[in-house]
Amino acid sequence: MKLLFVQAGFGAGGTEKIVAMLAAHRAELGDEVHVAAMTCPEAGSYFSYPDNVVLHVLDRSSGKGLLPLPLRRLANIRKLVRSVSPDACLSFLTKINVLTLLAAGSSVPVIASERNNPLVQRAHPAWRRAQNALMPRAAAMVMQTDRARQGLPARVQPCAQVIPNPCAPIAGVAPSPEGNRLVAVGRLDHQKGFDLLIDAMALVREKQPEARLTIYGEGAARASLEAQRDRLGLQDVVSLPGKSTKPGEWIRNSDILVLSSRFEGFPNVVAEAVVSGLPVVAFDCPYGPRELIFDGENGLLVNDGDVAALAEAIDRLMSSSALRAAMADASLRLRQKLAPETILAQWDRAISDAGREGAFKHGKPAGEGYSHANA
Repeated sequence: MKLLFVQAGFGAGGTEKIVAMLAAHRAELGDEVHVAAMTCPEAGSYFSYPDNVVLHVLDRSSGKGLLPLPLRRLANIRKLVRSVSPDACLSFLTKINVLTLLAAGSSVPVIASERNNPLVQRAHPAWRRAQNALMPRAAAMVMQTDRARQGLPARVQPCAQVIPNPCAPIAGVAPSPEGNRLVAVGRLDHQKGFDLLIDAMALVREKQPEARLTIYGEGAARASLEAQRDRLGLQDVVSLPGKSTKPGEWIRNSDILVLSSRFEGFPNVVAEAVVSGLPVVAFDCPYGPRELIFDGENGLLVNDGDVAALAEAIDRLMSSSALRAAMADASLRLRQKLAPETILAQWDRAISDAGREGAFKHGKPAGEGYSHANA
């Protein structure tokens, strides 16, 4: 089978991680796999790909031109679809879903996947309306949680599938007896709520003077977050070293993960933490934390946006080594549910169904357009 994945970039985000995992998996099954993104870091993709997966960076060929950026990207995706002639496309995130569904038209089945919360993310509402209008064209719509599926238009919900992200335990978790090493991970932007977390740390420090927080990530909010930290006198408490040197490295010197997001699609760092035995404190934001954290069992959930409650939960967990140890032992429940082999099998079925639909529409012989091995 010939597959084309389309995503926004080759950076360090959760979507990029899942695309890299899926692409490698399908290439190992014998598919011809192409992965396209609009942008790529100068150093190359943050996540590695097998040598037999072909990578395409589309903005390199667009130049500035006369057309608006979305139209240039649409033209580049359409050109690539025609060139590769895939049996199926897999697109990720709202804007990319819209552009890929338009570019593919009726010629190639598209599995569109929403990875964020389009109801509240900071994007022009026209993109969400366009995605909702184009969803009936998709061979499948993949969401990460059932609450996210319920946020789709009523006419689309019955056709949407829920496939959470695959997540394997990260080796090297070595909690300290003190439990004072807090970590947060994500883009430095409004969505991730690190401003709320820094406010919470000012409260935490009053009861836990040895607490230290490391925020891994990069983004446009760096200057404002650093200014906030310095204004609160937390220079020796909160550090922002940038991205972790390699995937998963953030977990190795951590005792507690804190998620302060205002909204999520499916917080990969929470999944990585809970299957690896790292306790989590999180806002109960839409969507994802509630699906991954069983309050009091493998982490603590607090009311969405309640900074004082977040600080109290951090203090509670730091104060009890027994509670942290019990939460570390509670990883098996989600480890089985999110096992890569389990989740990848669900994607295989979705891809097989899409390829079969494309073959049927275009009169291909049986076996051409999808893999019998994965049917």
